[in-house]
Amino acid sequence: MDNQVEFSFDSEMHAYKFLNTVKHFDADGLKVKFGRSDHHVNVSYRVAMGAFDTTLSQLDDLARDLGGEEV
Repeated sequence: MDNQVEFSFDSEMHAYKFLNTVKHFDADGLKVKFGRSDHHVNVSYRVAMGAFDTTLSQLDDLARDLGGEEV
């Protein structure tokens, strides 16, 4: 199953840092790109089946650390 989420940040710098950090996550089918603007980042990935997938939780934690939130 595929999952897609978008995160919003107060600055382009924080969005860019989030984007570059998430690019190195170990998630199947991971795609990361800027969203509606340079303050938004879209993340899509394939949810791991057969085990609890912590990817979304990790994304939320990282976004919160950088002053962002899921939209």
